[in-house]
Amino acid sequence: MKYFLLIFNFCLQMGHCSGQGIDNEFFTLHNIIRGDSVYSTFDKQVALIKKAGFDGIEINQTESFEGMKAALDKHHFKGSYFYVKLNLEEPYMDPRLPEFIKALKGSGTIIAPYIISESKRYKSSDGQADTLTVRLVRQLADLAAASGLDLAIYPHYGFYVEKTDHALALVKKIDRKNSGLTFNLCHWLATTTADERKTLHEQLMAMKPHLKMITISGANDVITDKKNVWDDYILPLGQGTFDTYGLVKYVVKDLGFKGPIGVQCYNIKGNKPLLISSTMEVWKRYEANLTSRK
Repeated sequence: MKYFLLIFNFCLQMGHCSGQGIDNEFFTLHNIIRGDSVYSTFDKQVALIKKAGFDGIEINQTESFEGMKAALDKHHFKGSYFYVKLNLEEPYMDPRLPEFIKALKGSGTIIAPYIISESKRYKSSDGQADTLTVRLVRQLADLAAASGLDLAIYPHYGFYVEKTDHALALVKKIDRKNSGLTFNLCHWLATTTADERKTLHEQLMAMKPHLKMITISGANDVITDKKNVWDDYILPLGQGTFDTYGLVKYVVKDLGFKGPIGVQCYNIKGNKPLLISSTMEVWKRYEANLTSRK
């Protein structure tokens, strides 16, 4: 009997007895709470996010690094990823980046560069700009590796690297073990045609060896005609016509993705603490459904 109980407890811990659960870290982007009049400091924001049950929060840009890092250290909380700018014109990166990345040593924070041409000199997939991007990301990847961290290119609508297939091609050229890309649902929706969306699973399968992080949101599965595309492509989690749960289920169950999954809340108006609690409720429902294999 004692032996049976030991085996049963082991099975529960490993998720083999009643359906495998979901072990992915679930974090939020800083915009879920940024701008709130009550939770107006990094200290208050991190405390609230941690209390709500999230596993981490984004460190947004070098300008907020020191304040956010202090709050994370105080509350023993994780900075899931560090969102940083790489510019295709000089200065290519913030000179403080090496110091900041060194300060994250051993934290598990993913360094997530977005690539932009502020002068608009370069258009998407320009050969000269790709060569420069590869060189810059390799430098950043080496800094990350020295601190035991991964790097994930962050495709962003309207920036030089905006499409996931462009990011994937660059990652293959960069050829660093710690380097990959992020799949951002909202930016993917903003840069794809209706026909391209039909091959989402195939696209994710191609990304799988290099996929470091995913960000999700509620969204409408439409080709938007709205002036602000985010009015369709970034909604509270659980809302909209796009099957976000189906996306999570595919990457976790079918692809076996073990990396962090974050929630994007840019441009969502209203009560931010309520947004935090409702987002966590939806995520817990996702977890329950995945655990029961629904």
